[in-house]
Amino acid sequence: MISYKKIFDKAAQEGLEALELYVSENSNFSFSLFRGELDSYSISDSASVEARGISDGKIGYATSEKFDSTTPEYLVSHIKQNAALTSSDDPGLIFRGSEKYRRKNVFSKKLHEAGPDEKIRLMKDFYSAVTKKSEKIQEVEISYEESEEAVTLTNSYGLKLSSKVNYAVVFAQAVATDETGETKSGMVFRILSDLADFDAEETASKLVDDTIRQFGSGPCDSGKYKCVFAGNAFASLLAPFLRNLSSDEVQKNSSLLAGKLGEKVTSSRLTVFEKPLEKNMSFRYFDDEGVATSNKTLIRNGVLQTYLYNLTTAAKENRESTGNGYKAGGSAIGVGLRNVFVKPGSLSEEGLFEKAGSGVYITSVSGLHAGMNAQSGNFSLIAQGFMIRDGKLAEPLSLITAAGNLFDMFNQITAVGNNVEVRMNGFYTPSVLVKKISISGK
Repeated sequence: MISYKKIFDKAAQEGLEALELYVSENSNFSFSLFRGELDSYSISDSASVEARGISDGKIGYATSEKFDSTTPEYLVSHIKQNAALTSSDDPGLIFRGSEKYRRKNVFSKKLHEAGPDEKIRLMKDFYSAVTKKSEKIQEVEISYEESEEAVTLTNSYGLKLSSKVNYAVVFAQAVATDETGETKSGMVFRILSDLADFDAEETASKLVDDTIRQFGSGPCDSGKYKCVFAGNAFASLLAPFLRNLSSDEVQKNSSLLAGKLGEKVTSSRLTVFEKPLEKNMSFRYFDDEGVATSNKTLIRNGVLQTYLYNLTTAAKENRESTGNGYKAGGSAIGVGLRNVFVKPGSLSEEGLFEKAGSGVYITSVSGLHAGMNAQSGNFSLIAQGFMIRDGKLAEPLSLITAAGNLFDMFNQITAVGNNVEVRMNGFYTPSVLVKKISISGK
């Protein structure tokens, strides 16, 4: 890889006021099993440099996956061209550095040193455990995806930060058929930093149980029901709700939480944290602008505690960034979150069912792209789950739609479960009980 110094030297020669390089290096290993046999196998490496520079007071961007003698000229010339074309009045900002950074080592040597044969053998054992659980299981597909990600952020002010993390994700899908010929499918995933953390028997039981218990599902009567949202479904709704904490959205008057700082915006049962310094796969001690991150309370007992800022949005209010500047699909910096935790309650999920007495249990929702109105908070989403009768799960539900308003729903949370699990969006969420939700069925 070309020396960073050559790029900085070229930027200085061409009159850039400041330059920042964001270099990411990725190694990926993946394979899949179908019917217990190796179906695919892949090893890949990639690297890229995303450069931001200030030219005539404007910020410009350039990206390259090529690292050779032409890279400095390519990056600097494209930064200058991009800056000249920008129509934004926002000032160009390159960060000089925070006073203190809380570094931690989250790279798993155990995962890195485990060989491919060991990982394949573990997944084959998992496959065997699934197929032994029920004769109704017809097909099982398993994929293992492991990533190592190294990030270096350095700039012309002498700031140099680096972070390295690795993790593996196991996905498994099962297809089952009952005696009537009805077919159902289920899915499970696990995120690992150590192969020893993977419990093949427990994961197989969950996959098979979640698949088979869907047999005989159908719609319920349309109406308003008490609702227990499983953690996965709740995370799907929490993510768009928290987007309203973005200072960018607040400043554009497109946040429904604008002007609500210090006010009650959800049920007092809800407390939400952002913990980027939690030691897990989403750990980052600096954001994508080089600002030190910090653990913070977003909502405490229903009261909004803070908005989230990057350097640009913070400058507009003459305040400091909260360390929430992250790239959003490209080099431009937006406002984002890492490691969202919902404070657990005292009740188990079964305790939530008992507290509800009767209602619905929603295990998953889909269609957020079309069914969620970010401006109003209104949603209408395809859902599946179970009826709750006499405080226990009853018949399975499918072909239903759950509808309501995010802000009304979050104010109607009456209990929070203690069953916190990590979701694929990096949210650690338990199940919650909501007083009322509209269900469209038959």
